Amino acid sequence: MRCPHCGHWNRASFPRCFQCGAPLEPEKPDDQPREVPDVPPPSKVYIQINEEGRATSSVDERDKLAAEMKDLLARKEKGEEEQRRLRRDSASQGIAPSGRTVQNLTGRTYFPTAQSTSYTTDEEEIGGDVRPDAIPVVSPRTIDYDEYGDPGPAPSRTATHRTVSMRPLKRRRHYGLRRFVRVAAAVLIVAAVGLAGYQFVYKPLVLDQQEAPLQERAIITTSILDDMPAHTIRLPAQEGANIYIKELRKSYTVTGGYAVLDVPDYTWYEDTDVGDQAQITATITPYLKTSAGEQVPLEVFTFQVDVPLSPLTLISPDTGYAQVSTAIYNIQFQVEKNSTVYINGENYSDLVNTQDGLISYNASVLPIGNNEFKITTKAQYYRENSATVTIYRAVQDIPLDLATTLGNRSLKQTMTISATTLPGATITINSPYVSLDTSSLGSTGVFSFEAYFPKIGTNTVSITASYPGKRDSVVDYDVYYVPDATTYTAKAWPLYKASEYAELLSNMSLRIEKSQVYECTGEIIEIKATSPQLAVMEMGTGDTSRQVLLENRSTDTWVVGQRYRVYADVCGLYDSMPRLVGRYTYAPRN
Repeated sequence: MRCPHCGHWNRASFPRCFQCGAPLEPEKPDDQPREVPDVPPPSKVYIQINEEGRATSSVDERDKLAAEMKDLLARKEKGEEEQRRLRRDSASQGIAPSGRTVQNLTGRTYFPTAQSTSYTTDEEEIGGDVRPDAIPVVSPRTIDYDEYGDPGPAPSRTATHRTVSMRPLKRRRHYGLRRFVRVAAAVLIVAAVGLAGYQFVYKPLVLDQQEAPLQERAIITTSILDDMPAHTIRLPAQEGANIYIKELRKSYTVTGGYAVLDVPDYTWYEDTDVGDQAQITATITPYLKTSAGEQVPLEVFTFQVDVPLSPLTLISPDTGYAQVSTAIYNIQFQVEKNSTVYINGENYSDLVNTQDGLISYNASVLPIGNNEFKITTKAQYYRENSATVTIYRAVQDIPLDLATTLGNRSLKQTMTISATTLPGATITINSPYVSLDTSSLGSTGVFSFEAYFPKIGTNTVSITASYPGKRDSVVDYDVYYVPDATTYTAKAWPLYKASEYAELLSNMSLRIEKSQVYECTGEIIEIKATSPQLAVMEMGTGDTSRQVLLENRSTDTWVVGQRYRVYADVCGLYDSMPRLVGRYTYAPRN
């Protein structure tokens, strides 16, 4: 506070001037209008003598500061008055306050807001708050601003005038559509991420491992172990844990998250009589071994295991049925080694291991029609298997039996046939033969002859026995005739050129009648059947195709894509291709 007598500045709390002791006038309260002089009081001028002895005048800097503070205070009072007037104008135009308490700021950076919702014309504020972001709206008017942006004229500055248009501002909506869409999108994204985490992370790794039964989590697949059917079982458990299986009496270490068990199927039924059951139920009882040595029981689960039939393959007859004219028929079949074999209830197990499971059985065939032979076999780790072979021999009024030592294959073109019939019967040979010996026919009924085979392959020997008052008996017997390799291949014609191939097609009937032998060299391009093996051989080269259909009667098995040299005799046509029966197979010459 400045002393009105000597002009010395004192603290506002001093009652008297510290310099001259004159009483100081207290400042007027804020609710009373202050008297602000329009012009600053004159400053004192001080006379100073410099070193040269000249007098110079100077002004006290504190006087300048006091004048500027007086000017600032005056402009502040005018600004507050202008703000109160603006608030009254805004309230009179119906702008509703927001109900929030707003601090009345008078700086140039902030726009002042009133602390009441309505005003009277006498500067009386009415209760209520104004939103912090609300902007008063007044009628367009002109307000004088000085060069520093403050309202009202400044005594020591030249004022500039700017026209400000005060226009209404729309009230901000806290719950508008745009904000609702943003919030909804955020909620949906968070929900989607949470659902994905639950479905693909938490549920598979935590819930499924805890809730799913062991049988559903275990992986069971079929496999082969030591050429026997087996199952591979994978039990999920903690890495490094030990799983003990009660039925197997073995422990397994968990590696890669699973304990892997390779178990042959017969393990589950080798000590059980399965009878004719095609399937049995296998039970797994696992225990988890802890580090303390305890065995914690886990869930017991089961799965189905197939019980295979004991191996049994018919060789002769391969279809299980044959029609014969002899009293003896050789039945051949293959079984597993160490199997138990019964034929019509009689044990023939001693024949099993003599030829690695190949059994040859000479069956007595009576002239009664069907002769049935039931074969039963039981191998280890298999269930019982059976097959029935039916041998048909026509009913005869006159007995006519061929010798039991008679073979069904011949390397020569002739073969001695011996037979027995009713003494005194008449014998007629219906097939080609060389000579007939009936010297003992009248006494013992025995006769013989030399059968002649006119063609390569299967030749049928036919005999008829006649007796007065009885129905004739007819016996047909097939003999497979193939000369030895030296004799057979020497008769072969080449089939290398297109002209030779065309000649065969042109004279097919004549070549079939004479069972002409050909040498066929080429690549097997297709297998059409396996029993017997029927294959298409390509003998042509380049753009020239010469294909033949070969029936494999040799001891070799043909493979697609391989080249062979086959000696075969003509037997007919197949799909415009010559059909031949291959008797001998060799590697190609080049």
